[in-house]
Amino acid sequence: MTNFPHIPNELKSRELQGFCNDFSSLKEQVRQLSADLTGEQFSWKPAEKKWSVAECLDHLNVGGGLVLSALRQAIDRGHRNGIVAEPPFTYGFFSRFFSRIMEPSSRLKMKSVRLYLPAPAAKLEKEPVVTAFMQLQDDFIEQVKRSDGLDLRRIRVASPAIRLLRLSLGAWFAVTIAHEKRHLEQARRVTQHPGFPAN
Repeated sequence: MTNFPHIPNELKSRELQGFCNDFSSLKEQVRQLSADLTGEQFSWKPAEKKWSVAECLDHLNVGGGLVLSALRQAIDRGHRNGIVAEPPFTYGFFSRFFSRIMEPSSRLKMKSVRLYLPAPAAKLEKEPVVTAFMQLQDDFIEQVKRSDGLDLRRIRVASPAIRLLRLSLGAWFAVTIAHEKRHLEQARRVTQHPGFPAN
């Protein structure tokens, strides 16, 4: 069995520390958003083809779990092969562009690939979905910490959904955070809809 370096409490890379802070912040935002929601509110949809809060979070759980697995394998490979480098890292145009279009501020509309689609709202219960989201963020934080010292640009990772899409390890963390922020904002808009059920 391969022994990997101990996960540090303090990271040498400011970039990675920022990713940890972002994942932790997303946990707190979801905790606050979901705390007072009833089951009816959690599953309520603004329209037939619109997502509920439940579906927004389940989409992140499904897609995030697949991405996490791919990143974990890439990080394992990086440690085995000694693919190390000192920060800071710079990323190519496409990686930066892909991260920007995932941000909540992006006006580009994107359709989720089938592999990342959530379960129907009626089948999603609040506690398991929120708990899974919290655990997913902790798992991402663990992999961010394991990446400290690796070459975040040279280690490339293929998308689980689109195999031709390959991004640098560091870019994948940034894209994942942007994607989560985008759908968390979508979930917030659901709770602000005029038809949202009252407590």
